[in-house]
Amino acid sequence: MDKVKRLTNDPGVYIMKDKDGNVIYVGKAKNLKKRVSQYFLREQNHIKVKNMVSNVADFDFYIVNDEVEALALENNLIKKYQPFYNILLKDSKTYAYIKINLKEDFPRFEISRRLNKNDKYFGPYMAGVTAKDVLSIMDYAFPLRKCKLPIAENKKPQKPCLFKEMHMCSAPCAKLISKTEYMKIVNDAIRFLKGDTKEVEKILKDKMILASENQNYESALKIRDRLNMLDKLKANVITSLNSLVDYDVFSLNTSGEFSAMCVLTIRGGKLQGVQTFDILNFLDEAEAYTQFIMQYYQTHPLNVDEIIIKEIDTSEIELFLQNKAGKKITVTKPKIDSVKFKLLDMAKKNSFMHIEKNLDRNVKQTNASIGAVKQLKKDLNLKHEPKRIECYDISHTYGTYTVASMVVLMNGEKAPKMYRKFKIETVEFIDDFASMREVLTRRMEKLNSEDVSFSCMPDLIVIDGGKGQLGVAVEVMNKYNYPNDLISLAKREEEVFKPHESMPYILSKGSYSLRLVQLARDEAHRFAITFNRKLRAKGMYKGGLESIEGVGPATRRALLREFRTIENIKNASLEELENTKGVTKPTAKIIYKHFNN
Repeated sequence: MDKVKRLTNDPGVYIMKDKDGNVIYVGKAKNLKKRVSQYFLREQNHIKVKNMVSNVADFDFYIVNDEVEALALENNLIKKYQPFYNILLKDSKTYAYIKINLKEDFPRFEISRRLNKNDKYFGPYMAGVTAKDVLSIMDYAFPLRKCKLPIAENKKPQKPCLFKEMHMCSAPCAKLISKTEYMKIVNDAIRFLKGDTKEVEKILKDKMILASENQNYESALKIRDRLNMLDKLKANVITSLNSLVDYDVFSLNTSGEFSAMCVLTIRGGKLQGVQTFDILNFLDEAEAYTQFIMQYYQTHPLNVDEIIIKEIDTSEIELFLQNKAGKKITVTKPKIDSVKFKLLDMAKKNSFMHIEKNLDRNVKQTNASIGAVKQLKKDLNLKHEPKRIECYDISHTYGTYTVASMVVLMNGEKAPKMYRKFKIETVEFIDDFASMREVLTRRMEKLNSEDVSFSCMPDLIVIDGGKGQLGVAVEVMNKYNYPNDLISLAKREEEVFKPHESMPYILSKGSYSLRLVQLARDEAHRFAITFNRKLRAKGMYKGGLESIEGVGPATRRALLREFRTIENIKNASLEELENTKGVTKPTAKIIYKHFNN
C-alpha cells in the first residue's frame, strides 16, 4: 500500500476500516510506520490477524506526542467505534462499592455503583456479602451520620433524630460531636473496611451481650446476624498473605474459539470477589491485556497496591496505571510456586471453568449472532455478510406525532448506543411511504457526519413492511448510490422481499437468520412506539396544563393525582377543582376558565 510508505516513525493510533468504511480495529504504536507495516508487508501467521487484514480496505492514523496520549486516544476510539477485532468489555453486573468523600467536614459512608474521582471507594463485595451488609455492620459498630443534612458552623443545631437515640449516630448535625472526634470514628471505620475486623467484632459482641442482658432480644438477634456476616467476610482470608495487601489479579485464557478473563479482587489480604468476563476477539495477547485493563478501570476504582499478571510485556499497562492513578502501581509477573503465582493459577482455573461451564451458552450465543449473520447472507443470497444491520420503522397516532426509528445490530447483537430517532417534519397526514422517504433521506445526508451511528455504511437495511415500503427505500437509496443490500419484512407471514424480485423469501421458522431479522424489526418497532408515546404524553401534558399561566408543577401534580387524566380535568366542575387538595380557589378558577372559555 502506498499509504503505508507515507507513514511516519512517530507514536500514534491507527484505525483499520473495511470496504464500507466501518471501523474494524483500533491500535496504537510507538512507531506507526513499523507497526502498521507489519500487517501488510509480511505473511501473517496468526489466523485472527490474517482474517482481520483480509477485511481491511483502508486505514486512518493520528500522530500524538507520546505513548500516554496514544493509550488515551486508543481507549476513547475503541469506546466510540466498538470495533469487531478489539476487546470490548461487556459485563452486565455493576458491583456496588462503599464510598466516602473525605473532603466533607462530616463525611458519611454510602453505597454507590458509579465512580467519582473526589470519593474514596471500598469493595467490591461479592463472596456472599454485599455492600449493604457491610454498611449494616458499620451502622452497629460506628456512630456515623446517615442523613444528608448540610452541616456548617453558622447553622443552628438540628434536633437529634432516632438514630442518635439508638446510639447509631453521633449527631454532628445537632453539634453534639466535634469534627476532630468525628474524624477519629471515620478513620476507625476506614481501618475496618481495609480489613481490620478485630475491633468491630469486639464492639458487636459487647453490644449483643448488653442487649441480651437488658432483655432486648430483638436487637441482640440483629447484632448476631451482623456477627455472622462478619464471619463470612473473615472466611476468605488468604493466610499466606499480609493482611494489608490490596491486589487485582488478571488471567486471560482461551479454549480456541472462546476466551475469558478472570479478575480476582483481594483487599486487606482477603479474597473479596471473582469476576469473569467473556472475551469475543483479540489479535495480540499483550494488547488484549492492556485494552481490557484500561476498560476495566473505567468502571472500577483503581485502589490497589499491585496488579498480578502473567509473563507478558507490561510496559504499556504500567504506563496507563501510573497515568491513571497519579502514582506508580507495581505490575508483578510472579515466580513459580510463589504465593502470587498461586493466585494467578487460581484466576486461570476460574477462567477455564467459566469457559467450560458456559460452553453451551457461548455456542448458542455465537450461533444467534455471528452465526446468524453468516446464515442470513447464505439464505438471502446477500452481497456481503450483514455485520452492520440497520432497521427502520414509522409510528404515529392517527397521523399525529409521526416519528421514525433507526436501530442498529452489530455482528448480530443489539447496539443501543447507535439507535437514533427522528421526528417526521415534512409529512402532515398519514403517509408511511412519505415518512420513510424522509427518514432515509435524512439518514443518508448524515453519512459524512461526526456521529458514528450515521458515518458508517450499513451492510444491510431492513424495512418494516412489504413491497411498497421497500420500493420507496430503493428509490431513495439509489439516489445515494447505496452499494449494499435492502430487504423488507412483511409481518403477517414473515415474508422477506428483495428489490427486483417478485417472489418473497420464506426463512425457516425458528432459524437463526429469521430470528435476526425479527430482532431488528421488533427493536425498531419498540423504539419507534416508545418515542411516539413519549411525544404524545408530553404534548398532552404541555397543551393541557403547562400552558396555563399561574399553574406550577405542584398544582399540576395535585390535579393529576386527583383526576388521573387531562380529559377528566377538562370536564371537572369549578367546585370539584376548588375541592382538590393542593389547589387554591383562585387557581381553580383560572383552570376552569382556561378549559371552559
